[in-house]
Amino acid sequence: MKVLVIADIHGNADALRAVLENEQDADRTVFLGDAVLPGPQANAVMNLLKSLAPGTWIAGNHDTEMLEPAHFANYPEQWLAFYNWVVDTFDPAGYAFLQNLLPAGDYEEDGLLMHLHHGLVPDGPRHALPNSPDEHLQKLAQGSDAPFVLFGHSHVQFTRVIDGQTFINPGSIGQPRCGHQLACYGVFEDGLYRHCQVAYDQSRWQQAMDEVKTLDEYPDFRAWLKEGMVSGFGVGKNEPWTTFAAEGYR
Repeated sequence: MKVLVIADIHGNADALRAVLENEQDADRTVFLGDAVLPGPQANAVMNLLKSLAPGTWIAGNHDTEMLEPAHFANYPEQWLAFYNWVVDTFDPAGYAFLQNLLPAGDYEEDGLLMHLHHGLVPDGPRHALPNSPDEHLQKLAQGSDAPFVLFGHSHVQFTRVIDGQTFINPGSIGQPRCGHQLACYGVFEDGLYRHCQVAYDQSRWQQAMDEVKTLDEYPDFRAWLKEGMVSGFGVGKNEPWTTFAAEGYR
């Protein structure tokens, strides 16, 4: 049995397509949230998600924003222009998928008990990172004693074992942050987990960014987003991402 573990697609259909082509024999899917925001290929992502093997799919903070745009109403104007374009051009049929995403909690896949969490803790640390204190990661488990705790959100691929629990972040499919042009994900096969990555052609994603017409008023912002993908630093070449890149994280 092969279980595909994915997170943080962020509207990048080309990255997701590369993963699916690489893992065509997956029997089940675990999705840890953030399907389409903020990215220029939202509808293409939704079409690809329909082809994935069944499994357990939980919601991320950006999935909630798609359903309740008031959550991003006070974002900076350039981000607001981008987010509103995604919402305005989104095929309404995709909302059924987002509405059916599950909350964080204990789930079982292939006989393995897993606590699934997107990775954002209200009133807690913004990101669970490779160098976060143990207690920051343990907040993601929410008191669960499941042997595996899977989460995303920080976009850094890593594994930590704390008090007998294995904490796993499969990394981000659609928005790299550690200096690599890679779609990152994970696989459980016969009960054993491994981190995976696959390269992909960014040219269609770059072209799709040029078609986000609301960003015509913010050319420098659009250029910054595009350069972030080329460089592999999707939210800017700054800390802590540059340190993680130098340490070999993906």
